[in-house]
Amino acid sequence: GGAGDDCSYFVRDNIESELQYQLKQHPTDFDMAYRETFQGLSRGCHEADFDDSMSGTTAICAFFDKTDIVIANIGDSRAIVGDLEDGKIVAHALSTDQTPYRADERERIKAAGGVVMSMDMLEGVIPYHENWGMALGEEVDEEGDPPRVWKPEQAYPGCAYTRAIGDAIAEEVGVNADPELTHKSLAADDQFIVLASDGVWEFLTNQAVADMVSKFDDPLAACRSVVAESYRLWLQYEVRTDDITMIMAYIEHNEGAGLMKKRKSEVDAAKARSAMNAKPVRRAVSQEKK
Repeated sequence: GGAGDDCSYFVRDNIESELQYQLKQHPTDFDMAYRETFQGLSRGCHEADFDDSMSGTTAICAFFDKTDIVIANIGDSRAIVGDLEDGKIVAHALSTDQTPYRADERERIKAAGGVVMSMDMLEGVIPYHENWGMALGEEVDEEGDPPRVWKPEQAYPGCAYTRAIGDAIAEEVGVNADPELTHKSLAADDQFIVLASDGVWEFLTNQAVADMVSKFDDPLAACRSVVAESYRLWLQYEVRTDDITMIMAYIEHNEGAGLMKKRKSEVDAAKARSAMNAKPVRRAVSQEKK
């Protein structure tokens, strides 16, 4: 979680019971129950006995119903699927980062009264601009100074994401807990699914992670390899490390279970959103490291 672990622990400990409650409230509308789960968790953070005024958490969740998956995303953690295409593993996004790199998210934040600027813009080092065009997770940021969300004429909250659970002050300028949902049906060419926190994707592209995972048969070994490489890159470019958490699952195809359907892997909402501007990987040394 951002600026502390209270919100992330709260979500971890309460998400199952909150989802069960919301499913009872919306028994015929799973998507609504799924969305309301995160809204309820955010309200719970506001009401809890810890301070979430400047602290929150992202969330990337996968709900499996036999061979169908619903991904819920809040913030800049990410999910990908590795597909086998012409003998090679190809990464496809199952979520789209919610950051100020996205033009639609910038406009939503500004409509809520927020301001989007980088640190250098805020401090007057460079003039204001909105030239943030980057493709999802595969372009390279050579500056290391991302656009952030601020309150007007204030030097806070400075979020590099546009949706979160908790973050009460940022919520006042549009940083909300409304998840984007992605539906996917598993197909014969799907090999594995990865869910990881934003620290993993800071310096690694979707394809880089998929390539690393494809070298292993053991999911724990694959996770350890990706986490170790991410940690190494953080120390190379920064004086600190960020949250580096990864979960993955290999998909075992069993024709009797209905997984070996001869259909091409498709992702609905994430594919449509992937054309939008999102967070690039970073290849810049921080000012502190310099």
